[in-house]
Amino acid sequence: MEYKGYVAAVEFDDSIDVLHGRIVNSGPYPIATFEATDARELWGEFEQSVDEYLKWCEEDGVEPKRPFSTSRFS
Repeated sequence: MEYKGYVAAVEFDDSIDVLHGRIVNSGPYPIATFEATDARELWGEFEQSVDEYLKWCEEDGVEPKRPFSTSRFS
């Protein structure tokens, strides 16, 4: 999954039927995590997480962690 240059990795937890996502190309720690019960919802949660992170950075005057090149994750 990719949105605004940020790439997410997704894992499925079959014990609770939930998809868990995290941004993987922004440094050693994910800037956002998200979860959903289906793929369509997961996309929305991913995009919302990125948008909220960028909005928070702008509001607080913090330089957002920029995504690394996605070619590294292809």
